[in-house]
Amino acid sequence: MVLIEVHLAPGAHTFELSEETLRETQAQMMTPEQARAVGFENLPATPPGRDVRYVAVLARDSRWILNVLEADPNVASFRMHEVG
Repeated sequence: MVLIEVHLAPGAHTFELSEETLRETQAQMMTPEQARAVGFENLPATPPGRDVRYVAVLARDSRWILNVLEADPNVASFRMHEVG
């Protein structure tokens, strides 16, 4: 499994993963608080004035999610972390 840390562009408060993408990859989108609540500990602090979201997905489907993030104008940057 991987956890993708998504930094939103200034002024953006969310990004979109289509219903198809969510269904096919079983990806889970979370706020930092939600990610901590389901067991992802030691997440980095959110930079002041920025919004961060997390996407948990199986490693085999991570490329699909990364392609979607690259094309989304609401996403400023992202970083992938391998977990478990």
